[in-house]
Amino acid sequence: MADPPANLTRKGGGDVTHRPGGRGSPELLAAILLTAVAVILALAPPLMPDFFIFRLGSLLAARGENPYDLEKIRAHVGEQFPDNKGLKANCGYFLPPQAVVLFLPFAMLPWPVAKIAWALLMGAAGFAIAQLPRLLRRPTDSLEPSSSLTTKLVPFLLLLNFLTIAVVMVGQFSVLFVGCVAAGLWCFERGGRFALLGVLLWSVPFVKPHVALPLIPLAWYLYGWKRAVGVLVVVGLLNVLGATIVGGSPMFLRDYFAHLSSTFKAVDFNRAALNYEMLSWNRLLYVLTQPHFGERFLIEQNAITAVASYLVWFGLVIGRCAIANVLPSAAWATAATAAAATFCPQVLGYEALVLMLAVPWVRELFTDGRRSWAWIVVALLALQVVPYQTFSQIGFHFHRPLGVALFALVVLCGPLGTKKAS
Repeated sequence: MADPPANLTRKGGGDVTHRPGGRGSPELLAAILLTAVAVILALAPPLMPDFFIFRLGSLLAARGENPYDLEKIRAHVGEQFPDNKGLKANCGYFLPPQAVVLFLPFAMLPWPVAKIAWALLMGAAGFAIAQLPRLLRRPTDSLEPSSSLTTKLVPFLLLLNFLTIAVVMVGQFSVLFVGCVAAGLWCFERGGRFALLGVLLWSVPFVKPHVALPLIPLAWYLYGWKRAVGVLVVVGLLNVLGATIVGGSPMFLRDYFAHLSSTFKAVDFNRAALNYEMLSWNRLLYVLTQPHFGERFLIEQNAITAVASYLVWFGLVIGRCAIANVLPSAAWATAATAAAATFCPQVLGYEALVLMLAVPWVRELFTDGRRSWAWIVVALLALQVVPYQTFSQIGFHFHRPLGVALFALVVLCGPLGTKKAS
């Protein structure tokens, strides 16, 4: 067999990794356009309120103040966004202490400059997201990326859609979350000196730990227990450092969990009965039963129910693989991780961006000639980028949680294997 082209590498898992698109590539052009949009949005004073809160937590901690003081956070938010009364009444700082460390560089910059820096980071994360169609290839897949017009359009569809732009506009974390996962996948596939960088990148999504939790079993399955433990160690160290900065001791973590359990539901956006764009199973359960049973089936999740949901999901995943008697491909396992992260914990609509991690599985389905499965997945992913207002006009108020539930079902029922399990 001839050696693979120089721009490819093969790793122990059998996957093929392409180098990121170079100068003039669709990935780069799409990322440049996203960067331009993000910078324009950053120049608008009333935008990026969520990023303001993320940065504010680090700013207060650097001053020796408690970022988890709800009234103090709301006072600063009200001062910065005086015309947005609803934001002041429904905001808070709930990120784990590691976020204090990660957002500290932005706290050291003046607010207008920090927004520009965040916009540039969104562009870099967007470039990593645009590489998703190239990642997690199997040895049997074509070594060269397709040159079709559809393939060239994919990076633009990923980065310049309503959901991605909306996430950038409010300054949420989801673009960076997916970008770090995608970049980490690239680093892990390269191996060697890049492996440590991959571990560091995969620790960043744990700013949203309830969403990032399934990355640990994914790292173990794809790359071995050392990568999984490495991510956990880095996340633990970042939280210890953040807790020490905020409370003077790692024991502040205990105070953080007490704060989270007592105040999280004080924000209406965090309640399944009130947030119409929440993705998780309990929101779907509520909207399907509420017209008939009132609030009888309302379940506001906590840490215990979230972990239990994950355990049920991974039990279904293991059972699916056992019944099929195959080892799932890396792309399918990553899609299953995306389904878990959006369906199991109680998450808000902008976390639907995590479903972009299913793009390698879509490519794999098309490669295998499973076009019907592939188009179903594409349709369900596209459903998430449709604004809530589009469906609400016809009385349909839960297209996001329904779409996520159907996506999870398709993952469990869809093609998953590349070889017989030993």
